[in-house]
Amino acid sequence: MRVLITSFAHFSDRPSGSARVVLDEAVELLRRGDEVWILARGKPNHPEYEVKEGIHLLRYVPAEVASWNPARGNVHQKAARGVLIRHLSKVDAVHGHAPLPYLAALDLYGDRVHSCYTIHSPAKMEMDLVWKTSGILRRSAAPAGLLAINRIERACLHRSRVITALSQYTIDCIATIHGEKVARTVRLLPGWVDTSRYTPVKNRDHAKKQLGWPCDIPILFTLRRLVARMGLDHLLDASHRLQSEGVKFHLMIGGNGPLRGKLEEQSRSLGLDNTVTFMGQISDAKLPLAYAACDAFVLPTAALECFGLIALEALSSGRPVLATPVGAIPEIIEKFDPSWISQSAAVDDIADLLRRFLAGKLAEHNPTQLHELTRRNYSRSSLIPAYIETTLGCAMSKDNDQGDVARNVS
Repeated sequence: MRVLITSFAHFSDRPSGSARVVLDEAVELLRRGDEVWILARGKPNHPEYEVKEGIHLLRYVPAEVASWNPARGNVHQKAARGVLIRHLSKVDAVHGHAPLPYLAALDLYGDRVHSCYTIHSPAKMEMDLVWKTSGILRRSAAPAGLLAINRIERACLHRSRVITALSQYTIDCIATIHGEKVARTVRLLPGWVDTSRYTPVKNRDHAKKQLGWPCDIPILFTLRRLVARMGLDHLLDASHRLQSEGVKFHLMIGGNGPLRGKLEEQSRSLGLDNTVTFMGQISDAKLPLAYAACDAFVLPTAALECFGLIALEALSSGRPVLATPVGAIPEIIEKFDPSWISQSAAVDDIADLLRRFLAGKLAEHNPTQLHELTRRNYSRSSLIPAYIETTLGCAMSKDNDQGDVARNVS
């Protein structure tokens, strides 16, 4: 079977939770013998088509249009459609993880192909948060833009034979935005983690030394895209409060994003130069070691956390996750220890949670037991087959019945 998956970005270009889900799905389909293509937005210096480890990667580059311009969606779809016409004339199924290239594919191949869509984050809520922290031009165009985005997402939902979400929180958001009737069609399939890759280490001091981290004070680690909704500004303020109280710790912040300069300036102005390190992008190869080496992983999200793959990676590595009660985070953390969740995402409550952890006032958990609990609930090896069976199962059955004959482009 030939499957096209649409994504916001290729994992090799810009790692993210949604891109990780897409890549894992593609790898599993390839292992089963399917032909897998992934379409995502790229940059002009990226190849439009390449094959990596047996997976066909396509990239489209939309023409430059202001984000507030109503024509932005059409520009994306036109560019995506052009790439598909040039490289992929026929498919058996389309699985959307990003709305604009997904609609371009459905328009090109027609409704005869099997269509499924995974909602990673409601588009209207995502863009509302982005535009609230943007310039006046974007903010003034936001009402019309959000209506257009909502129509695009609704079209994705109505044109899909199967719809899934990674959390109940996301389904509840869909009910609020698109109505209960639509939400009832969405199937809850939680995300997963490769528990064979993310494992506890026997000697965390040795792991810290490998990373160049100090061994004489607790290490708090977070990994985020540096944008407003991640709550890193609150985490820095909370860190300042603890430092002013004489609490000893070091905060490692991994990841990049548009707010890096602003956050680094905030850190300097708070006098956190000796307490906070901005690590930048962490290589995929070093990431398991970073999780396993820290004393605790911190998830200070301020808004719209629709799953939290990084929490699973930390838990599978045997580390506690100190988190805010935002979005889908409690759906994961409460299975492990509810005391790891702060009262709110406010600075005072984040500081209180970190203070209690660093003072040894939270229960300790055996790393091996945390890893095992993660494996039982969120193992990639057990959840991906169910995910693929739900999203693409009926297409596979039809393909088996009719042979490997792809449908014609309509």
